[in-house]
Amino acid sequence: MTRIFVKFVAALTFACASTAAFAHAQLEKATPAVGGTVAGPSEIRLEFSEGVEPKFSKVSVAGPAGAVLLGAAKTEPSNQAVLIVPISKPLSAGVYKVHWQAVSVDTHHTQGTFEFTVKP
Repeated sequence: MTRIFVKFVAALTFACASTAAFAHAQLEKATPAVGGTVAGPSEIRLEFSEGVEPKFSKVSVAGPAGAVLLGAAKTEPSNQAVLIVPISKPLSAGVYKVHWQAVSVDTHHTQGTFEFTVKP
């Protein structure tokens, strides 16, 4: 019976370790909201399922007039899962597309896009 117990614990350990190894930083929430309409945001705030590395993560925004000038990405001091990117100039009315690439603290890469609208 002891051998069966040891094999069970070993199998459970490997199963849990392999599950953790496949974790990726998935986007859970964005401000402005995905598909939302806002009145001129001052930053893009992306909340991920795990911590991200701001130096290796990228965010770009394009709108009616082309690429939007953004400041340097940083994480929230108390939560590395929140990536904040300042918007350098006020946005004019229109639809904007955000493209993000995140590198999690365990070095996994994820990416995605979403749109939001700035109302007149």
